[in-house]
Amino acid sequence: MSFELFKKVFFTLVLIALGGAALSYIFIYHVHGRGVSAKDGWLFDIQGYHQGIRESKLTEKPLFLYLRRQACQRCIAFEYDYLNNPQIKRMLEDYVKVQVDIDTDRTHERFADQFNLNTYPSLFVMFDPEHHVSSYLVLEMNQIWVAQDTLQKGNFMPLSEASFSLSVTRATILARKAANMEEPSGETPP
Repeated sequence: MSFELFKKVFFTLVLIALGGAALSYIFIYHVHGRGVSAKDGWLFDIQGYHQGIRESKLTEKPLFLYLRRQACQRCIAFEYDYLNNPQIKRMLEDYVKVQVDIDTDRTHERFADQFNLNTYPSLFVMFDPEHHVSSYLVLEMNQIWVAQDTLQKGNFMPLSEASFSLSVTRATILARKAANMEEPSGETPP
């Protein structure tokens, strides 16, 4: 085999290996690594957020915004333990769900700046972008804020399916009030 043929074969194999590595990275970090799925109604990234806002306005469903970091182990555990929990998945069917990986690029970081994040993951409920309400999830302490009549009054509770559902429900009520939306008569918010 000539040296030129050897070089062509070698570089072809290197390119195939690099392509395989790139596809593996894309699958692990951008498809498999999401933890939540489009088949469950999730929208992704900033484009998904804008699509979710439009859908929320059309359907009058609240938008559930989940902000995370790609390599955040707490985020991955939260997705496994809560966002993929069958009871919580059923509860979130009444929401337009959006996940944004804030460390994708600088544009995503600037997007996340508007929410004054203190920890990851962070959860918000909103009916319009100007009136977002946080659940104040603090996974480091396994706690979640459950608001009462206002966001300033409430309690941190140990994180569980029940406290998660209660926190999101209370945040939805407050987000509806903040957006000056009336409750449909005789109905309770999701």
